[in-house]
Amino acid sequence: MEPGAVAALVVGYIATVFGVLLLYSPLILLAVGLLLTAGLLQLLAWPFLALIHKWRRKPDPPQDGSWLFH
Repeated sequence: MEPGAVAALVVGYIATVFGVLLLYSPLILLAVGLLLTAGLLQLLAWPFLALIHKWRRKPDPPQDGSWLFH
């Protein structure tokens, strides 16, 4: 194969990859944006989830020695 033909194939593959990336760039940006938004919402909700978990926790049993007599 001639060097010019190999160079043309390489340039064609690079152009194809670039074209596919440009074609799917809105979907890629949407997916990245949704992932970032989900992570941000999870970080914002974390204190409230910890507070709800604290409220729902069962009280600790009394720490006396009465269990020894059973």
